[in-house]
Amino acid sequence: MSQSKNRIRDEKRESILDGAVRVIASRGFHRTRVSEVAKAAGVADGTIYLYFDGKEELLRAVYERAMGRFLQRGRRVLADEMDPRAQLVRFVRLHLECVGEDRELAVVFQVDLRKSIPFLQELSLGLLQAYLDTLTAILKRGQDEGVFLADLSARELAKMVFGVLDELATNWVLSERNYRLESSAADAITFITRALGCSDG
Repeated sequence: MSQSKNRIRDEKRESILDGAVRVIASRGFHRTRVSEVAKAAGVADGTIYLYFDGKEELLRAVYERAMGRFLQRGRRVLADEMDPRAQLVRFVRLHLECVGEDRELAVVFQVDLRKSIPFLQELSLGLLQAYLDTLTAILKRGQDEGVFLADLSARELAKMVFGVLDELATNWVLSERNYRLESSAADAITFITRALGCSDG
């Protein structure tokens, strides 16, 4: 396949995923029809099935694209910083910044993904583990350097940090107040770093 055809195919796939985010955020995953996604993406109904087997694969692809982008940005943001406390601050800010950039995508993540336990279990074995691996490495380095509490496993601490950030994102999605999610970063950093034993965080 030529580069031009590959580019067109990639662009069409991206359009379909963007359309899926808009429709799912508006209607909910279970009420969304493939024909509605096709209309939002500006393609024929049958075109969807050239790229995806159905709604479940669409939702999975939306998740994988977003998490993949986050992890790429995370690697760039953390690459030039070796201090674990500074890395943690950057990680927290990046999480809230990424979620806060796209409210429709956040609705899909924070609401629709939570309605399917089997789907969540499947996702937890993939890119979510990569997310937790990155955060765990930061916390473990901090423990080894005496920066963070060492009496709990770094993996469990990573899950707790994720829980704090995830709850802030859910509250933002469900809130009737108009505010930027990133505005919660300072309080989140203060709470998390103090909980990890950094009194001057």
